[in-house]
Formats: sequence, C-alpha cells, structure tokens
Amino acid sequence: MSASEHSALTLALPVVQPKHVPFPLPDGVRFCSPGVKEAMGELFYVSPDLPFSPAEARGQLHELLQYGLSFKSARDLSGVALSEKSAPKESRSELKEELAAIDAFEQSGKFTAQEKEKERVDAALLRRIAAQKTLLLAWDMEDRVAELAALKNTFSANSASMDAILGITEDDAFEDLPGVERTPTLAGDVETDLGVPWRSVVAAILEFAPAHARFFAVKHELIAWLEEVGRDITPDHVGEEEYGFSLPYTDGWKLYAIQAYALLGHTRVPEGRDDLDRTIEIFAAG
Repeated sequence: MSASEHSALTLALPVVQPKHVPFPLPDGVRFCSPGVKEAMGELFYVSPDLPFSPAEARGQLHELLQYGLSFKSARDLSGVALSEKSAPKESRSELKEELAAIDAFEQSGKFTAQEKEKERVDAALLRRIAAQKTLLLAWDMEDRVAELAALKNTFSANSASMDAILGITEDDAFEDLPGVERTPTLAGDVETDLGVPWRSVVAAILEFAPAHARFFAVKHELIAWLEEVGRDITPDHVGEEEYGFSLPYTDGWKLYAIQAYALLGHTRVPEGRDDLDRTIEIFAAG
C-alpha cells in the first residue's frame, strides 16, 4: 500500500524533506510531497489535490526562484507564493473573473447561487496554488539549508584540524597580538537565515493533508507552541493500524490535540476558513 493510499497516515510537520529532520523518525511517518518527481516515493504522501503536475511544479519553482532574486531573504520570498503576480496565467484570468463578479455585486447588490459557488471554488483553487508554491519553496530551501550546514560542519572540522596541527588550544590568547586573529568561524544560523517560516509550511501541509491525517512535529518552535497551546492526549499505545507507524513505548513522546486555526496562530476561525475549525493531533518529542 502506497503512502498516498494509507488510511492511517502520519505526516512530518513542518518539513517536506527527510534529510531536513534532525533525528530518526519512526518507520511509517511520511512527508507531504510538494509535487516534484523527486518527492513521489514511498516516503511521501502525494495529494490528489495538487494543482500542478510534476513538470509544472518544477517550472513554478524555477519561476519563483528567478523572481526571488529581488528579495533579501527566504522569509521575504516565501510571501510571494500568496501574490497574484506569481500566479499562473490561468489563475490570473480566474481571479479577474472573480473580481468582476464582486464588482457586479457592488453595483446590483445580488449574487446568484452559481456566482457564490464559483467564488468559493476559485478561492479554494487559489489557496491550493499558493500552498503548493509554499511547499516548493520549502523543498528548495531545505536543500539549501542541508548544503550550507554540511559546508559549515566541514569548515568547523577543518578549522579544528588546523588548530591541532599548529598546537593551538583554547587557552592561547591571540587578542593581544597585533595582526593575528583567532581561528575564524562561520557566523549565522542557516536554518534561521534560509528557512521558510514554519507556520507558512504548516498551513500549506494542512491544505493537502487528508482529514484523517495525524502529524509528527520535528521543529522546536512547533513543539514549544504545542506545549503552550495544545492539549496532552498521549495514548497508552501507538500502533501502526491506527497511526500508520508504531512506537514500542510512549516515554519521551507526547500526542497533542489542537485546533487547526490555533496552530496557525489565530484566536478564532478566520472568516471564510471553516476548514480550520477542526481538531488535529500532533506527536512531539517530550
């Protein structure tokens, strides 16, 4: 049975690449595919609601990255997924039709049932388009974070080796010697500098996850939020039949229940987002 067909599904949150998880996950925990061909294997859940084919998804990612060259950081770039400027031509046309319908309503004060339904469908489609673009950005940024983290580790290891060769210790004081600097370090945190905001990725994954899906938190910011806002519902047993994976014991793990809108930082259900008025369950490291 494929990940897409598994009735007991648990998805990692808020990441889309296995290599971006800092610790081993139980066998059976899946990742929400952004729709590229590299994310179509057994480790991934591929939603049937993704608006772009794999080829289209790759093209969209290329366009987003080209457009993103004008942004200072990945966090600024992640907002472009919600902009009309980056939407495909078909969506722009639909958006124009929707705006025309709204203008007609302002003039006549009437909306036909068909127009209301079309407005709802168009809004859902635009939301899915934005969500897939967010996942595509997250996929690319997680690649970049992994590459830079590897370079940083290599740099640190080489610096330590050079210290050993030269006989440099922590007790050596170089500050008082003119023109001599202590072994340089790479400043900054690649996760903070490049990572797409976790709530943006969570919102995108929720857009495509089946209603029955549970989740597995792998980011400390998300875990901290669950500890603050979530409700502890840790079960006595975690079995594959119910959860899609199994844990031999629950020591060190907790299962939280939280309203979807609260997970995204809202105090109540946003207008027009009844889909967020539901309880979801998320595993977290204790």
